[in-house]
Parts: sequence; C-alpha cells; structure tokens
Amino acid sequence: MILYFLKVAWRNLLKYKAQSVISILGLAIGFMAFSFTMSWISFEYSYDSFTPDADRIYQVVKVDPKLPGGIKKTTPEPLPLYLESTFPEVEAATSAYAYKGVFYFNDQKDSIVDCYQIITDTSFFNVFYADNKPLIKHPIPSDVFYATESMMQRLKAVGEDPNPFFSGSIPDRSYHSNVPFDVIQVRQRQQRKDDDCIWCGYNAITFLKVKEGADVNALAKKMSHIEVENSFQGVMSFKLIPLRKAHYQIPNEKTVIQFNHLKIFAAVSLMVIFCGLFNYLMLFVNRIKMRGKELALRKVNASSDKQLLMMLMTEFFLVLFISLFIGGLLTECLYPSFLKLSMIEAPRSYFMLEALLYGCSIAIISIVTAFFPIRLLMKRSIRENIQPETKVFGGIQNRFTVVSLLIQLIFGVLLLFCSLVFYLQLRNLNRSDIGFDRFNINTIQSWYGGVPIDEIRKIKGVEEVIPFDRLFLPRGGRASSNITEAGDKKFAEAVEVEIVNVNGPDFTQFFSIPILSGRNLRQGVDEECLINETAKRVLGFDDPIGKKLQDWVIVGVIPDLYIDSPLLPVLPCVYRSLQTKVPDNGGVSGSYAYRYSPDNRIETEQAILAVFAKSGVTKGVTILNMDDVYTDYTKSERYLLVLLGLMTLVALLIVTFGVYSMITFSCNQRRKEIAIRKVNGARISEIFRLFIKQYVFVTVLACIIAFPMGVYVMQRWLEQYVCRIHLAWWIFVSVFGLILLIVVAGIFSKLYKAASENPAETVKSV
Repeated sequence: MILYFLKVAWRNLLKYKAQSVISILGLAIGFMAFSFTMSWISFEYSYDSFTPDADRIYQVVKVDPKLPGGIKKTTPEPLPLYLESTFPEVEAATSAYAYKGVFYFNDQKDSIVDCYQIITDTSFFNVFYADNKPLIKHPIPSDVFYATESMMQRLKAVGEDPNPFFSGSIPDRSYHSNVPFDVIQVRQRQQRKDDDCIWCGYNAITFLKVKEGADVNALAKKMSHIEVENSFQGVMSFKLIPLRKAHYQIPNEKTVIQFNHLKIFAAVSLMVIFCGLFNYLMLFVNRIKMRGKELALRKVNASSDKQLLMMLMTEFFLVLFISLFIGGLLTECLYPSFLKLSMIEAPRSYFMLEALLYGCSIAIISIVTAFFPIRLLMKRSIRENIQPETKVFGGIQNRFTVVSLLIQLIFGVLLLFCSLVFYLQLRNLNRSDIGFDRFNINTIQSWYGGVPIDEIRKIKGVEEVIPFDRLFLPRGGRASSNITEAGDKKFAEAVEVEIVNVNGPDFTQFFSIPILSGRNLRQGVDEECLINETAKRVLGFDDPIGKKLQDWVIVGVIPDLYIDSPLLPVLPCVYRSLQTKVPDNGGVSGSYAYRYSPDNRIETEQAILAVFAKSGVTKGVTILNMDDVYTDYTKSERYLLVLLGLMTLVALLIVTFGVYSMITFSCNQRRKEIAIRKVNGARISEIFRLFIKQYVFVTVLACIIAFPMGVYVMQRWLEQYVCRIHLAWWIFVSVFGLILLIVVAGIFSKLYKAASENPAETVKSV
C-alpha cells in the first residue's frame, strides 16, 4: 500500500514539475540557512556551560562610548585586588592575559604549536576552580606553570618529561570557553609603586565571582562609578557581563558576522521556510481540489477517508523529505565554507546532529500544518467532489488559496523592503565622502626599525608619501586631553577632545582635506592646531580662529573626518603639528602613509617590504590599505546583506510561482466562463481586468500589512547608526511597484494563454 501511495505521489510531482521544484528548493535553501544559523547561535549560547558556578561568574568590562558596543574588554591589572578588598559581594576576582600561540620549551629550542596559554594570578583558581584547586606553594615564585593533563600527554608524546616545565597538572577543560587554556602561567599580583601608574595600562581581562545570594544589581550599580585615589583615571565606569553571555555580547573584531546580525538572518531563514511551506500547501490544496473526481471515484470503489488521507499525506511527506534531503546535502557541501565564516571550532557531528534536530522539528510542524486543511477536504461528500461549488466569502473565491498567497506576499514584501533599506544604509556607510580621500592610500608601520622617506619615494608606483601617525586611520591607539578653558571661555566640566598628531601642512594636502575657515598649519610651527566641526560646536565657538586651546592656537577648521566605526559619533578632535623644523628627507622612520598609482598596489607593497628587508627589518612591518580598513568596519553588514539578498531572491521566486500556480488553478476552474465570455464578444483586456481585481487587492493588502512591520523593524535597526538614511517615499513605491509587476506578469502570462484558446474546444473539453 505504501509503495502504491509513493508511486501516485511521484507521478503527481512530475505532473507539476516547475511548481514542485520551486517549492522543494525554497524549503531546502531555507532549511539549510536556518540549520546553519541556529547551530551557530546554539553554539554561542553553550559557552562555559560546563564551568562550575558559571551563573555567579562575570567578566568585567570598562564602559567606553568611544568604542563599538560602548565597552572596552581590557581592564587595569590592579582591578581584581581592588574589587576583592572594596566590595563585600565579590568572593574572588582575577585578571588574565589569554592568547593562542606557540609554547616553547628546552630554552626555546623546541615548541608545541596551537597552544592556548593564559597568564594570571592565584585568584584564577578561586574563580574557576574553587572546588578543585591545584597545589600551589607560597610564596609564589616569579613564574609557575601549570598544564592540563592532555598537555602533559602532548609533551610525553614528543619524548619530553613535563615535570621540569610544570609545577603541576590541572584537569582538562573544554576549549568551548571564554578562557580556554592548555598552559597557565601563575604570577604574583602586581602591587602599586609610588612612581608607577599601574592603573594606566588596560591590557588584562578581569573575571569575578560573586558570593551566593549576593545582589548582583547592587554590585553593578556600585561598579558603574569607581574612583581610585592616585590612579590618574578619574571616574571609571565598569559593567558586568555574565560569563556564559560574554562571548557574544562583547564585540569581537575578528568575527565576520556579529551575533545580532546572526539572529536577523535566522529570522529571515525561517520566513523563507514558511514562504516555501505556504507555497506548497497552496499548490497541494489546489491539486486536491482539481483531483475531486479522482477522489470521488476512489470513494465509490470503497476507499476509506483514512486511506485517502494517507495517500495525500504521503505525497506531502515525500516533498518534505526531498526538501530536507536536498537541504542536508547543501549543508554538507557548504560545511567548510560555514566553518570559515563562523570561525567555530567544533566537530562536524555537532552540526549534523543540530541539523537533524531542526529538520525533525520543521518536518513535525509542516505535517501538523498540512494535516488540518487536508483532513477538512476529506470531509467533502462524493457529490461535492464531482460537482464542486465555488464558495465565495466576502467576495473572495478560494479563501485558503488567497490567504496562502497573501502570507507569501507579506513575506516577500517584507524581505524586499528590508533588503532595500539595508542596501541603502550600507551604501550610505561606505560612501566616498567621509571628510578625506582614503582611496589608493596605504599605511606602513614598522616595529623594529625604519627606512629613509626618500627610499619610499623612489619606488615605482608611489606618487606621494608622508610621515604618518597611527592615531588616525587605521587606529593604532588613542590620545585625548581634557579642556577646561578655551580662549576666554571656562567650562564647568572638562571637555574631552581627541588629539591627532599630523605632519604640518602635508596632512591636509595629502588627504585632500578642505580648510573650511582660517588657514592650514605652517611647517615648523608646533604651537598651531586645526579643529573639526564637532570640536567647534562642542567648544561653543562662533569664530574659533586665533583662540588659544591649551598650548595651541586654533588656525583653521576642517570637516568632521570619519575615522571610526559608523556606529560611533564623530568626536571633537584637535589636529596638532609635532614638526618643529622642516623634516630632513634623509630622516629615518617606520611609520608612513603613501599614495600609489591605480593598479600598482601589490607591486608597491612588495617593493616596500624589500626596502625594509634591505635595511635589516625582516619582521614586524605592517602595510594596510586605508579603504580596506574603513570597509572592515561594516564587514558584518556586508556579509549579512549578501545572505539577506539571496534569501530575498528565493522568497520572490517562491512568490512568483505562487502567483502563477494560483492563476493556473483559477483559470482551470473558470475555463468555461472565459470561453463563454469570448463567444459573447469579450476581449482579452476585459477578461484580464476581470481577474486582476482580486490579485491587486491581495497585493495592496500585503503591502499594507508588510510596510508597517518593515518600518518598525528597520527603524529600530537604523537607530544604532549615527549617520542613517531616511525612509523616503520612493522606497515604498519601488517595492510596491516591483511586487505588483511580479503579480501582473504572472497573471498575464497564464491568462493570455487561457484567453487565446478556441472557445468551442474549451466548452467541449470542460
């Protein structure tokens, strides 16, 4: 019986090849995208799930509005000791330096690669190993190393005795953690010296464990306003991030797609799945209606409702199985690309099990969704199947089909609208005008020596070169100053301004920066500075030219230069010259910016590396392209736009075939009516107008529902950007026009064929 049902189902799929293929591919692609995305999200949520007392452990970050996300991951090294001694809610706190690299032993003669290492203090074990501390001798020597048991085995595997290198072993711990390690170097906590600003260095990651029953909210409130005497840091604000949420809540510069963008794509993938599901349900129900006489004949021949239901559900399940199978194949084929994109270190079995779980969930939901309309159709009598009545509800025929098409159109309009707004915003973020010319410009930074500037100028393809400060783009650091007075103004609260060192007048000339008012810097004068428009506004100057700003005189105003992430506002900035004399062309430096002629980027980079190598500098030379650095600020948005565009294209393809399938069913139902109207002199245009009213109404209704939803979603998304587009009227008109064109084209292509048939033949065949 099952084999017979499968044979009938396969024949029906072949009968409607195009519609079946679109439905299957839509479901398969949606499942593949949803499976990958949800696996990724699930992986992020499972960080440190094995850590004891993980719900009481928090990562401490510094609040810094100047950085993406508004937080700085690193903290001063003395912070843990201060937290333990100041706040009674803190049970233990520790600082750690974590990195993945090469572990050297035997006086650095031998090494083990890909080794997770952390440098920390003894409180690390109070935070993460409270119930299983290794034996630590006191007082602590200058450096004590502990290794995991697996690390001990790795050393033994290469023929080394680990005892000379390590003071003890620690039970293995999964790398699926915010603090993965193979080797721990334990040091004494740094104590304050009178002549040392140990609070000035932000280079450690701090974790703390709160006591059981402690009020975390009260602790977080206290830590939002900390001022340590003689720390030279003023008021510091810190924030607590739960350990299990730290990996995805704290921005990671290396991450290709940010976690919030990942959730957006998961929602889009789910929408595509539903779009494909409703498309096939609409097609499937229409097929059942068209097979009314067949079903009636089967009933006459003693087929029960249960058997008919099994036959129809077998056909539906076959499509679902093929879709999930193809989706699984796509998942398997794209698995290497997914790993590269997600940078997840997990076995293939993890993702396969996750895909199987989501596949079963989608299958169950789909079967339950399909069961009810199919069961309802099975209740029709034999007479209703042989002579079906066209029921009209509120002037709408085929209510289920219309509702299914409406849902597909809503998803299609919503995705198209969001994709268009997303594209326009990304184009706005990557616009050419960011206050300076960044194209065809590379920066050079050497940490182990420099070369004369004339050597760079001689390279073929180099058009211009200047000494360059890494406080510009790319950001190699930050410098700021608190301004308490400017000119004849005194401020009640100090105004913080960014400081960028520039090479005299060459800076504005090299980057084509216009002087809005005043003049440019003069060569060899270090008491002058330029300010940007934001600094002019914040300092409250109508005419800042000639005003004194600390040790500098303002000589000019330049536009705001966008050198940070588009998520951040432009800060008030002072550009000061540090050149006290005309630079000697023979001067040696390791930091330059140069402009190269088009199509000569690679050649100039290779030649510059050769120049440094000739001078004895063979490592530590970094060459970055300024446009690449700026574009990387929005790399997550670019990847998401590509993925969102693909999903939107799939959804629109599903909608197109949904319209085509619906008009096909409607024409088959009303072939006799069309033929009679033609006999009575109706033209094709009149028949077209007769049919199009209902579909235009459905399209307009879909837009009325989808546009407010899209505006709500995109307005919330746009709020995170300082420079954002406005939702102009033409965006709505363009989306509506495209959707309407798809609908009308689908109607016209099928209706023209039906209206062109010979009426006599049509009447005889119906």
